[in-house]
Amino acid sequence: MRTLSLLSLALSSGVTAPAMAENSAPQALGESQRQPNIILILADDLGYAGLSSFGGEGIATPHLDALVEQGAKLTNFYATSTVCTPTRVGLMTGLYPQRTGLDHLYHHCAPEGLSPTEYPSLSLHMKAQGYRTGVFGKWHLGSAPEYQPKAQGFDDFVGFLDGNIDYISKLNTESEVDWYVHHEHGFQEGYVTDLLNQAVVDFIEREQDKPFFIYLPHAAPHVPLQGPGDKPLRTDDFYVYTVQGQFPKAEYMRRYREIVGSMDDGVGMMMAKLRELGLEQDTLIIFTSDNGGERTGVRHGRVNGEHRGHKNTFYEGGLKVPALAYWKGRIEPGQVVDTPMITHDLTPTIANLSGAPMEAALDGVDLTDLLLHGKALAERPLYWQHTHKLAMREGDWKLVYHRPQPELYHLASDPLERHDRAGEPGQQARLKAMSEAALNWRAETAVGIPAQRVIGEHQPYQGPCKRDLDAFNQGKRYRWTDAGGVIEVPSAD
Repeated sequence: MRTLSLLSLALSSGVTAPAMAENSAPQALGESQRQPNIILILADDLGYAGLSSFGGEGIATPHLDALVEQGAKLTNFYATSTVCTPTRVGLMTGLYPQRTGLDHLYHHCAPEGLSPTEYPSLSLHMKAQGYRTGVFGKWHLGSAPEYQPKAQGFDDFVGFLDGNIDYISKLNTESEVDWYVHHEHGFQEGYVTDLLNQAVVDFIEREQDKPFFIYLPHAAPHVPLQGPGDKPLRTDDFYVYTVQGQFPKAEYMRRYREIVGSMDDGVGMMMAKLRELGLEQDTLIIFTSDNGGERTGVRHGRVNGEHRGHKNTFYEGGLKVPALAYWKGRIEPGQVVDTPMITHDLTPTIANLSGAPMEAALDGVDLTDLLLHGKALAERPLYWQHTHKLAMREGDWKLVYHRPQPELYHLASDPLERHDRAGEPGQQARLKAMSEAALNWRAETAVGIPAQRVIGEHQPYQGPCKRDLDAFNQGKRYRWTDAGGVIEVPSAD
């Protein structure tokens, strides 16, 4: 495999407003070429080792692995955040989500959401460029009508609005059926991942004569952890958010393997349809995840590989995710690209490939010349904030604030972040400069709730959704036994 060398990201500690994404369309499109179809697949809570080609254990992802081998394997790709919604905001806007006042989650019960009129919108841009647009899967950018996929310019929507649903019953965190078919609320029998895979194939079939932009934000493998043959965990009279902490390793891995396998099967279905219609060479496929794997997966399945941390932390296990880019005849096969990238870089990349850049100034940078021509990116630092946590990567150095005192790691010599260098006398100038840069970035970028956080000081989370689950469940509880999972009903005594 051809390997592109790791770029130094070191810059001065000054922080500036986002630069305008490339002012002209890249050289990827010739005058006679049609606009490329673009399929963007976003897994949910899939850690760095979530694919077998990225070191996954006990799983098989042959269709995604084939795209890795035949395209570009992106080994230093970071999520915009360590949780769901902020990464999705970054993807749709090309901005650090702190600029929108978000470092937390949008809740199904709350009226807040991502405004398509106040902030840049990738999907509206693609629609304006003549694309047919479809989103299939988890939305999580606001449940009110003004924030739903149709308002964001999507021609078709099959999926759900909340942060997660039962893969079988389609019940969300409010015990409501949360399922939409062509933008209309309804219900479909079947396993969520299978339904989404088929919806994408159907969309490709319908829209084959026009350029299309497909955004496929899978539910998989987010909790509740259910394979295609598992029973519902949420019913009309019982609710549980997740139960995977009760599973023994074998049961956890069986479910995880089936969930990831179903997602991979869908990639095989899409590739078969593209080839059948003669569209493979006209289609760019990008795959990545919204954040690292969760804690139980780290314990049972090493879902983040050897990386330290998990979802909700700013160690590599919470931020570093698998990623690939495949475009037959345009992206050189067998590349291993270890240049640091971040989710919101995909926004200007996709927009520019449509034939015109987005008009707004973006934080993300266009990756087209890197992926198609091997041209190095300009040097830059990367930043993250989630609630009270703050992090920065600059060159090989990474600063992490989980507590009031920062941690400092040299990723080239310590990629697993085992040796905190913040206390070393020789690193005090670097620690001071990076801390000042990260705090200045936050001061100049964050508005609303992110700007109100006290960095390093944990505050108990107070979500807006209040439910009396004891009353709803009427004493019933889920318990794992040697015979499997059961919902126990209290005796009448």
